[in-house]
Amino acid sequence: MSRSQPTDLAVNPATRWFEWNGEHGGVRYYDRDLKKNVEVPTPFTFVLLDELGSVRGWHDASQSGIYSNEVRDTRQDVLVVKAFKGGTLAEGLYQAIKDRVNVMGGRFTANCYIGYKSDRGLALGSIKFKGGTLGAWMEFRKAHRADLYSQAVEITGYTEGKKGRVVFRVPTFRLKALSPDSNTQAIDLDKELQAYLDVYLAKTKREQVETVGTLADNDRDVVPTDEDNDYRTPSDIDDIDVPF
Repeated sequence: MSRSQPTDLAVNPATRWFEWNGEHGGVRYYDRDLKKNVEVPTPFTFVLLDELGSVRGWHDASQSGIYSNEVRDTRQDVLVVKAFKGGTLAEGLYQAIKDRVNVMGGRFTANCYIGYKSDRGLALGSIKFKGGTLGAWMEFRKAHRADLYSQAVEITGYTEGKKGRVVFRVPTFRLKALSPDSNTQAIDLDKELQAYLDVYLAKTKREQVETVGTLADNDRDVVPTDEDNDYRTPSDIDDIDVPF
C-alpha cells in the first residue's frame, strides 16, 4: 500500500474459496462467520480466470492442515510446504519433494481462480482440485484447452468409484456458453486478480507461503476427508503429470 496505490494489492482478492467434497460428491465452501462448510447446489458454473499450483492436505503428525505457496510452473518455481501446527515440511521443486510430501499427506492441488455467480453478478473466487478430482479436471482441461478461457465451465454432477472400503465421487465437467456481459465482467475480475498476482509472485517464496497461511478462509484446522486422505496410492499419484 502507498499514497499512489491506496489499495493493498498483496491481499488476495478472492471472496470465496470453493472445494470439491469427494466424500459426498459436491461443491462446498467454508463460511467463516457461520464456522461451517456450506454445500453448493449442482450444477455449479464458474468462469476460469487463471490457474496456479500448490500443495494441500492433512498432516497427521501435527493434526493440522498442509498448505504451500502458489506457483505458475512446478518445473522452475520452488514450493515451500508447511503444516499449520507442524512447521515447514519440505522445500524445493515439486519433482524433488513430491514423494516426501505425499507420505506426509500433501497432494498437488490446482488452485483455479474463478468468477462465480453472486447477488451482484460475477464475483472473484477460487476452487481447488486435488487427488482424483485433479485427475478429472486435468483430463477435461486437456480436452478443452482452447475453449477454457472463452467459455464457462459447469460441474454437472459426479461419477462414483470405490477403492477398498472407500467410496469416492469425482466431478463431471462440461463447457457452457458465456454471455458477452459475463465475459466483460470476467475480464474485469481477471485484471484485479493479475494486479494481485504481480505483487504476490514478486515476493520471496517464504513470503508467499506466509501470505497463504494468513488467508481468512485457509487458516482453519479442518477434519480430514476422504479427499484429503486420498483413495489413490502414492504410485498412482506419481503417474499423473502435474498440469504445469
